[in-house]
Amino acid sequence: MYVIGILTVQFGFKVNIIQNPELLQDFQNYQAIKLLKFLQLIQSVGLFVIPPFIIAFFIYHSVSDFLRIRKKTGIYTILLSLVVILAYIPFSNLLSYVNNQLNLPSWLHSIEQWMRTSEANANQLTLLFLKADDIYELLYNILLIAIIPAIGEELLFRGVFQRLFTEWFKNIHWGIWFSAILFSAIHFQFFGFLPRLFLGVVFGYLLELTGSIWIPIATHLVNNLVGVLMAYFYSADLVVNQPTQTLSLIEVIYALLGAIIGSLCFWLIARKANRVL
Repeated sequence: MYVIGILTVQFGFKVNIIQNPELLQDFQNYQAIKLLKFLQLIQSVGLFVIPPFIIAFFIYHSVSDFLRIRKKTGIYTILLSLVVILAYIPFSNLLSYVNNQLNLPSWLHSIEQWMRTSEANANQLTLLFLKADDIYELLYNILLIAIIPAIGEELLFRGVFQRLFTEWFKNIHWGIWFSAILFSAIHFQFFGFLPRLFLGVVFGYLLELTGSIWIPIATHLVNNLVGVLMAYFYSADLVVNQPTQTLSLIEVIYALLGAIIGSLCFWLIARKANRVL
């Protein structure tokens, strides 16, 4: 799919990035950002959306049953799930702060510096991706950053890997945590590892409690959509994980209160499903 993206750029955008790959490294060039976003869209579809269906087709008798896309859920469960993810956002931000304070041993200083540099570059690119000057760019960002990743990543990591890990380990919790670790690690952002791991665990338990892949897809979409909308209406700096040395008491209170509300809604979902994991 990435090759298809390059060929599309080559002939559709009339840009030869094969002979001039440095064009994609010029983050000050609007055309370069536009091309990078298009390649990201193609790559997301090719790496995350399509493979789960192919894998399910070859290893299971029913694609829809394997990916758990058939089961419907009630509006009560959907609303509770959305409250869960919204309530957990402040707690996820608290985990980002904790993650940013982690330091590797002195003998790994060069690796830590490389990680921090990579993180800074990724944050810079994310800021540029989130930038939208009109409603059309906003809609494109919603598709690129919220809808496609929510569908593709949940189908792959929860729909496929979580199921496979659960069957291998014969344990739902191991399946959820291992797929969440893989989900976080695949983003190659060490200083965002903990909040992504946490979100992966949340999505995983929501899938197991409801039995429907559409619940983690919906909550993942809403989580990403909040970031896109905040970047458009307020500032992308509020969305991107920026290292900070301070944390106010009110932020801690919001995080803990959100964690309590989210956990209560989790309990209500489990009670509605009449299931104990």
